[in-house]
Amino acid sequence: MASAFNKDAMLRLYRNILKLHRRVLPEEMRSLGDSYARSEFKAHKNAKIGFVKEFTKQWKDYCYTLELQATKGEFGKNLDSKKVDTFNDEQKQQLERLESEARKIGGQS
Repeated sequence: MASAFNKDAMLRLYRNILKLHRRVLPEEMRSLGDSYARSEFKAHKNAKIGFVKEFTKQWKDYCYTLELQATKGEFGKNLDSKKVDTFNDEQKQQLERLESEARKIGGQS
């Protein structure tokens, strides 16, 4: 990420996500969420500033949504199929892996 400020900001955001997971998610979901966040932040640690802004926005939206879901006691939401259609192949594969891991945790095959 482009500058020391951005690296510090990203580290703060990452820590906040892990704290949020620890506070609101059941253990199985927390483990999956932590692992996913770790891999995403690691994969994008050298991203360009333009990408970092969107990356940050998406993770902040995630935090907001997770907070709302925690107050209701219901986690998750369905993806809009139109949005999924805009995903590139790598994003679709990642979504499939995430779904597979979530089903394992949920006891579904």
